[in-house]
Amino acid sequence: MDLEIIESAFKIRYQQKKIINLAICALIVVLGVTSVIYIWNYDGDGLLTFRWLTVDGTIYTTVISACCLIVGILEMAKYTELTSRAVYYMRLSSAVAESLIMIVVLVSQLPFFPEHMHIFRYDMFNMHLLIPVLTVVSFIMNDSPIGKLKPVQLLQGTWFISCYACVILSLIRSQVVPAKKIPYFFLDFDNMSLLQIIGTFVFIYALGYFLSWLLYRWNKKLSWIWFRGVTKG
Repeated sequence: MDLEIIESAFKIRYQQKKIINLAICALIVVLGVTSVIYIWNYDGDGLLTFRWLTVDGTIYTTVISACCLIVGILEMAKYTELTSRAVYYMRLSSAVAESLIMIVVLVSQLPFFPEHMHIFRYDMFNMHLLIPVLTVVSFIMNDSPIGKLKPVQLLQGTWFISCYACVILSLIRSQVVPAKKIPYFFLDFDNMSLLQIIGTFVFIYALGYFLSWLLYRWNKKLSWIWFRGVTKG
């Protein structure tokens, strides 16, 4: 094929990729803002609404998606990638957090759990399913890989859940979050054995690390799918 034709085809595919990702990011922003407003009004817990990883993760993902809107527009205008390592890690940690949120809610819907979430409530459906799916798709299909990551670098994907753990544990310890408002059973240390506490945190971080590796691998393989077959006749 003529070089100019190939370049033109690449540019069209690139623009399609960016437009679709901009649409996804815009949708995440709208869903994130309206969902947080909905749960704030519905629960009536005031600032304690933000004790949930789901709510904090949604806010984080919404902010990151809003930034990606701006960056995406600049990338389209300049026809170049502006993604840095810092941005990549933030997007990865957002995708990991959203994946954990989705896994937790799906597991909680299993028949042997006595209490099920109201998954089809507007905010619950958006924050636990729709936003996580959109975030993962946006990350693995759009973000430019930053090369091979070492095992220790994959820990960057767990930093948001690490920050959440530090903050929520401090708030529980200082009783800013009272015992009856502790968001998750495994944070109620007074009613758990040391072995249960250690086992739960090891499992969560192991799962977070695995998701970081999995999303990184998917991103490396699928981010180029937009340009498949461009050089063929």
